[in-house]
Amino acid sequence: MMIDKIRRIQRFLADVTLDEETAHSALEVFQDGKSVRVRGNAHNIPISPRRSDLVAGVLGRSQITSGREFWLVDVGQRTGWELGVVRENANRTGKVFYKPSEGYWTIVFCGPNTYGAFEENPIHLHLSTKPKKVGVFVDYENNLISFYNMDDQSHIYTFTQCRFNGTIRPYFNPHVNRDVNNSDIMTISFVNPTM
Repeated sequence: MMIDKIRRIQRFLADVTLDEETAHSALEVFQDGKSVRVRGNAHNIPISPRRSDLVAGVLGRSQITSGREFWLVDVGQRTGWELGVVRENANRTGKVFYKPSEGYWTIVFCGPNTYGAFEENPIHLHLSTKPKKVGVFVDYENNLISFYNMDDQSHIYTFTQCRFNGTIRPYFNPHVNRDVNNSDIMTISFVNPTM
């Protein structure tokens, strides 16, 4: 049963925070390290090879090299977002290719009922309800990353046979503000592992 499975993976709850030094210049990472929003216009911040330049993303500080980790992201009413895991040494500057062979395992919401998984050939996902909270579960040894709609306790998608080849990190992209609904803050939420 899916509810039981989600309860089991919640035992691997990780304290994920955002790494401001990797954030695109259009993003504002809050002082608590748990929230990010699109600032609107890029602002003057130090140039760094660790910082995304074309894609408005930010990495989590967690450096995953083994074991299992779970985190929960409150995407609210946003009309676009992208979540997942990125290989530590994946390209984040210039032209970025979202696919596992380039070190990206992500899902995306990019419009009314438009969800996808960035496999080598992108896959369109059919979700019965729009998630406001998304759970991300990484099982390093079993080479998989799973996503869950925590609102209705349903499975969204699982990447299998992932070739991590080293350190991976959580990835968050709140997408640029296309309308007022996409100005919501994206937050890494607390989840009670005994739920």
